[in-house]
Amino acid sequence: MRNKIISCAVAVCCCVAGAFISATDSVDESANETELVVQTVHGPIQGAYSTVAHEIRAFKGIPFAAPPVGELRWRTPQPVTAWSDVRDATEFGSRCYQQTLEEGFYSMDPQPTSEDCLYLNVWTGASSKDTKLPVMVWIHGGAFIVGSGSEALYQGDRLAQDGVVVVTVNYRLGLMGFFAHPSLSEESESGASGNQGLYDQIAALQWIQDNIAAFGGDPGNVTIFGESAGSISVCYLVATPLAKGLFQKAIGQSGGCFAKHPTLTDSVEEFALLATPGLPDTSGYGVGKAVAKALVTTTDDADAIAKMRVLAPEEIAAKLLEQQVVVPWRSIYVDGVMFPTQMRLLMSNGGASSVDTIVGSTKDEGVMLWSQIPETSLEEWKSGIQTNVPKFAENLVAAYTADAQKSTRTATQEIMSDAIFTSEMRTWAQHVRNQGKSAFVYVFNHAPPIGEFGRSLGAFHGGEIQYVFQSHVGENADDGLPVLWDNSDRKVASMMRQYWVNFAKTGDPNGEGLPEWPRYLASTNQTLAIEESPHVVTDFRKAKLDIFEQIMREGFAETEAER
Repeated sequence: MRNKIISCAVAVCCCVAGAFISATDSVDESANETELVVQTVHGPIQGAYSTVAHEIRAFKGIPFAAPPVGELRWRTPQPVTAWSDVRDATEFGSRCYQQTLEEGFYSMDPQPTSEDCLYLNVWTGASSKDTKLPVMVWIHGGAFIVGSGSEALYQGDRLAQDGVVVVTVNYRLGLMGFFAHPSLSEESESGASGNQGLYDQIAALQWIQDNIAAFGGDPGNVTIFGESAGSISVCYLVATPLAKGLFQKAIGQSGGCFAKHPTLTDSVEEFALLATPGLPDTSGYGVGKAVAKALVTTTDDADAIAKMRVLAPEEIAAKLLEQQVVVPWRSIYVDGVMFPTQMRLLMSNGGASSVDTIVGSTKDEGVMLWSQIPETSLEEWKSGIQTNVPKFAENLVAAYTADAQKSTRTATQEIMSDAIFTSEMRTWAQHVRNQGKSAFVYVFNHAPPIGEFGRSLGAFHGGEIQYVFQSHVGENADDGLPVLWDNSDRKVASMMRQYWVNFAKTGDPNGEGLPEWPRYLASTNQTLAIEESPHVVTDFRKAKLDIFEQIMREGFAETEAER
């Protein structure tokens, strides 16, 4: 019987020491090219002026680790080989290998992919290397299987105009970035394997500590932020003791890490609403052995990894498809090293970083993520909940019946969204407060205009990203912003950018001219509704989110009893 690893329902969601010039409205074409040369610890690089924000200098495709190819495939990131000649840094590096989504709502720009992909990009408007601007490090989403730091949506030019240094990073994806196997653990100094993509993110943060001052950035004032899988990554980085001291603040946009995770050897049932009946062994080694058997017909052969390292990524993908082996979308494991215990417990027992945090989600997360959910009768809807979540069915039906009476499809999308996103963000805020740090919670309510859809998709998953970056994507208006934007979009974008930058600078998003954003307190559950007329909501979705907190606690009852 063929081994088959069933993917989770949310797979789609989670879709310088050179001279500087002063900020001006235009670039002096006669400026000496040495003004764009920066000395990193590995060697000199030369960037270019931004074409949309002319006072900003962009440095692209900077290697922060050795290419993870050949014998380095599935190893933790290794040091970069230094160079002496000036290295061109005007073009992005390749995306990490992935099977690109070329069609669909969350499709991406066509770009080259390669295993040689551990590159980052820097945008800076610093007037000198002594400026010490706050640093904002963006970690892209894409369900840990697609995406890159070079997507058009993530260009840092505009954000850098507000007085921060922006960094975007690549990290290994899919099987190349999240693969555990007994033989890999045996060859590792730590005695564990897997989570390679997270080690890449840590390596990028370490590069920033070593180099960002040369770009005018302050290595002591680093904010990590991301959306979807990028937000989950931010949560992982906060949780792991290995990243302590590499950042001082965090922003999570639609994604947390508080569900119970499998270990390398013990399989655990995933979050109740996502569990699949008959799910095969989802422990790290369980998945690893299934993959090895599909690729080289053995699970325990000492040479299995060597045989797998000579296979091209395309060949690996083809063989897994042929053998019907689907690697879980989020193959992150409690490995005893990156995560000594469950992330939720690390957050509460002092193992995690204690940092001020912004967290939130969008109002209509599920509209496009689960657009194929059918409309059913109310009785069919109730029966489905009873079948899938029998222990909590009564509470869920009571909480969502009013929504289901309007649309069972929408009610189901809201249940999924609350389970995977909204409840996780509230849990995150509560942990931050329990650590004595400040948390600020938001819900993004503004519906972006999307081509033929207009604003009918609501505040969909990822819809807020363009308002943070104000990226120059697609056809633009005279002001360089998306041509479909009206004054409401400009207002929301200006507000979000100020909140995010203020937070990166001081740990508090509030500032002159902005509506007051209160710190989160569990007693009030105050949440800022970000829209054209922002306002504070008390006890945001409390009755519904309390159900998912109860489900989560039940899943952790045994673990917490062992503490």
